[in-house]
Amino acid sequence: MWTTTFVLTFLFFLIQLGTGFSILAIAPTKLAAVCRLTKAQFIVLGFTVGASATGILLGGLSLFVSDIWLQFATMVVVSCFGLAWSWPNWGPGRDETRTAATWCILSLPIALLTWWWSFGAFSSFPFADIGADVHWMKTAQEYADGGVINPYAAQSYVDLRSAVAGALAGTLGLDLLRFSWTYRFLSILFFLLASYAFVQGVYPTSPRKWIAFFFAATSNAVFLMTNGSLAVASSVVFLGVLIGNARCDANGPSARSALLLTVSAGVTLLLAFAFNNNTLALALLMAGLFLLRIPSGTGSSGGVLFLGCIWPATLLLAHRGSYLFVPIVLASWLMYLAIARMISAWPSPSIAVLRLLSFVLPPIILGLVVCVAGMRFGYIPSMSANDTFSSITELILGRRIEGGEELFLGSGPLVATIELGRTIGPVFAICTTLGVAWWWMTRPALRASSGAIGRHGDGFVTLVWSWIAGCGLSLAVLSGFPFLYRISTIILSLFTITATEVFCQLLIDSGPFPRYRRALIATAVTLLATALVVLVYAFPWRTDLPFARYQAILRPVELAGIALLVTLALLTLIQSRRVYTYGLAGIVGLGVAVDKVGLSGINRSFSYGALPDHTAVVSHYNADELELARWLRENLRKGIILSDPYTLGIVRAITGAPAAYLFSNLDTVNETVAKRAKSVVRTILQPAEGDQRLAHTCSLIAPLVGAINSETFFQMRRADALGGIMRSVRDTPAPSQEVAQPPSDVAASGIPEIPPEEAKSTIQNILVTGENAWNLVAIITPRTVEWTHLAADQRLSYFPSAAPMEPAIIDALRAGPFPVLFANRQTVVVRIPCSR
Repeated sequence: MWTTTFVLTFLFFLIQLGTGFSILAIAPTKLAAVCRLTKAQFIVLGFTVGASATGILLGGLSLFVSDIWLQFATMVVVSCFGLAWSWPNWGPGRDETRTAATWCILSLPIALLTWWWSFGAFSSFPFADIGADVHWMKTAQEYADGGVINPYAAQSYVDLRSAVAGALAGTLGLDLLRFSWTYRFLSILFFLLASYAFVQGVYPTSPRKWIAFFFAATSNAVFLMTNGSLAVASSVVFLGVLIGNARCDANGPSARSALLLTVSAGVTLLLAFAFNNNTLALALLMAGLFLLRIPSGTGSSGGVLFLGCIWPATLLLAHRGSYLFVPIVLASWLMYLAIARMISAWPSPSIAVLRLLSFVLPPIILGLVVCVAGMRFGYIPSMSANDTFSSITELILGRRIEGGEELFLGSGPLVATIELGRTIGPVFAICTTLGVAWWWMTRPALRASSGAIGRHGDGFVTLVWSWIAGCGLSLAVLSGFPFLYRISTIILSLFTITATEVFCQLLIDSGPFPRYRRALIATAVTLLATALVVLVYAFPWRTDLPFARYQAILRPVELAGIALLVTLALLTLIQSRRVYTYGLAGIVGLGVAVDKVGLSGINRSFSYGALPDHTAVVSHYNADELELARWLRENLRKGIILSDPYTLGIVRAITGAPAAYLFSNLDTVNETVAKRAKSVVRTILQPAEGDQRLAHTCSLIAPLVGAINSETFFQMRRADALGGIMRSVRDTPAPSQEVAQPPSDVAASGIPEIPPEEAKSTIQNILVTGENAWNLVAIITPRTVEWTHLAADQRLSYFPSAAPMEPAIIDALRAGPFPVLFANRQTVVVRIPCSR
């Protein structure tokens, strides 16, 4: 079963990659050479295009073709065409086989280790953290059962998993729960490929790229491919492509080319923001690729437009966070050009400015971190810049930062410090900072035999640029502006280049290194990592700390890493230059990896809270709730479910059933909607007369369900609007159900159009009796009962309750006007017969 899941997961990536290649095939094949794209960079671009485009194309195809097998076969054909047509641009040649083998030798074990400490150590199949995966799994299961992708479920972007995973589930039987495990491992491999594509841009021919890739792989902070993480990873590769093109030109790109690229990217951002439609954005992207086929499109101006318009457009298609990523990448690239021009005019007083910035920025960052820590522990009065930031968000987004909203959850220096800290880690930050200080004190002045100071090479530009740009962006993130911390991956990539340059210039380029200095460096990194593991990561100061039980899970991995560090430290004493160089690189990379493992255990409590007693896995559901979800999957053919958001999460993911209210994340349910839903549950549980309780419940449920139905109508504007968010869980009835199929279960195609008012009336009166009736069911668990008593600013524990349902509640439900459909140790499912 797991072998099948691995094969289907690999097929998932191939389909999206091939679809992206098919779209890129619209443009001239020479553009890849004009833009100097390496094969790894071309693969990243192709997947970025195909990840979102596949979902859009399958969604459009499902409106006209009812057979999911035909839809799937069509996309396979399109993908195969792209893979075959673009083979010269991505297929490895004979001289690249060794490079590919080296990448695999490094990547596979690193990816496995990263998968373990980021996911596998905290999970036990079938239980896992799928709280953030609810929406794509629900959409995928819904699509697998009915053959129509719900357009309303896409919301602001098309999730890159739901369409292809749903097609594989509906045709080849992909298990979505197992897929969520294998998908993570292959996601990490893709991010490692993106890291290699980035360092290829910075070091096109230099052997430094393998050291840079090793540092990037061991410090990788992205573990799951979502639309946002794909966009930021492709943004990093985009930066590498821009740097690579600048380095290949003798004097860098001309001012005209740089201005044209910047302006075209800005126009692309404005157009995408104005249209705000994924399907239209894809159509414009394809039109832009076609326009590049005009004769002048394969020249240098065509390459500039390709990089300025096409790549940013693909990023915007993947995720709205690219409105932030693209300007950051362009600003970093322009800073590189500016610093390169400064240093090319050697001698120049600007070098002193760069030196000053290199020494001043780190203490400022440290000061901000200390201030945030002081405010967190009450030593410094708390300060908030939300009023200042609200003026910016109101101008750009048309809304202010208000408490309880998602925008508020992503703001603040504390959140930014935590996110930036766990992305970079103390070992990497300390070692890189000390290395830069050492380098400035020993290496910046290069003198010729005559004593004159000579010009610095590309290494000087690369190191100074990456360090100053990384520190400057870190300061911006620590300001606490909402969701600016999402550029942390870009910052880490810049610091990776800094670390590579420091390592190579101090330990490789300078010739044989004295043994005592090698031992000093190896010992310092090993002791730093060991001190963090022993004093912070592996052994808690107090057993009552929220992260104490998380630390115990990762302790064996951390201690094994420390033992390996000691072994590598001994290798640095060997006289062979190759051996001690690899040993030192291994110590730095492994020390950073051990640091990331320890941070993972610390940060779990920030995301999920303390791990409850007798709980060994990170999961918001347990065996009873999984049993409930699978029972509903098999028996509830047409149902709208109502419960607390955590229970709704697992039920929607397994069944694909619609919910009585919508939410984007488990802890960001709209307060007004939550109050209505809580009132319904409380009324069901209250000890009142049966008819009175039923009447009161139905009066409360009508506006809750009516609102979502109205939204569905205006989003879909289709006669079979019930085939969208109110789609049935299964197309064929269970053995205990009637064979007759209601019209709402018929596939989308072939249904005649009906007047809009009649369609709207059908949606609003969905709970009436008859063949179109839907079952409204309420799921009651101990957590649901607890949820109804929470205040607006309170949240449930991420972990499910271990206590059984109180017998008194079960007895009251059985004696009430709501038929009990299912019950186990912790869950009760009742039908709300509002239609009678």
